Amino acid sequence: MKLIGDKKFYKYVLSVAFPIIIQNGVSSFVSMLDNIMVGRVGTEAMSGVSIVNQLVFVMMLCFFGAFGGAGILTAQFYGQKNNEGVRDTFRFKLISGAVLLTIALVIFICFDDQLIGLYLHQSDMEGDLELTLTLAKEYLTITLFGLLPMMIEMCYSSTLRECGETRLPMIASSIAVFVNLILNWILIFGNLGFPVMGAAGAALATVISRFVQMIIVITWSHRHRDKTEFTNKVYAHFHIPAKLMWRVLVLSAPLIVNETLWAAGM
Repeated sequence: MKLIGDKKFYKYVLSVAFPIIIQNGVSSFVSMLDNIMVGRVGTEAMSGVSIVNQLVFVMMLCFFGAFGGAGILTAQFYGQKNNEGVRDTFRFKLISGAVLLTIALVIFICFDDQLIGLYLHQSDMEGDLELTLTLAKEYLTITLFGLLPMMIEMCYSSTLRECGETRLPMIASSIAVFVNLILNWILIFGNLGFPVMGAAGAALATVISRFVQMIIVITWSHRHRDKTEFTNKVYAHFHIPAKLMWRVLVLSAPLIVNETLWAAGM
């Protein structure tokens, strides 16, 4: 019985979808890993880390929305073997990601107390609220340094997936989680002669793992140009045709609003 496609079709779909499922699960595990391991330090530290990770999660969804609209056209251009079109959508991702990142940094830096304070209420929590706020701000300050590599890695990984390469982003995410796990063990609890850093150690471990993930994805992409032709001269310029820019904005705007409102609702 033939529903949509033949056996070959379903096999190909699974080969593309399965690594994406694994990568998304692994990426989500990074934040949960910090929460779990910092939880052994104390309630205040765990609460502070959890609050910041929820705020960063909203930022990630904004990136997903912006890149998702461009990704629709990326897949179309790749299917048409229009490498310049793929390059243009990749450039749009970098530009839109930089704009969103700048806005996020301004908001996080200028309104950190207010954002974190939304979660802190004496009737709802046990422990020292002032200490929770201090630890959350400490964790956030270090975490901000990891937003840039996260944004760049997402630009590359999303484009790779849209061009049919789904395994590399999955591998990079898995390595990043392993690095984060080891560094958490070292920095949070002060193992191997390092000082006990608690929540700050978890943030530093996460930032380092983000850079590791970004470096793996970028290095592979530029060394395998037979599979990633869009990387050829992709940084030669950042001019995007106005017509294409408008098409991407029309597709991206609803996705950004949808993801942001969903995250806010959660």
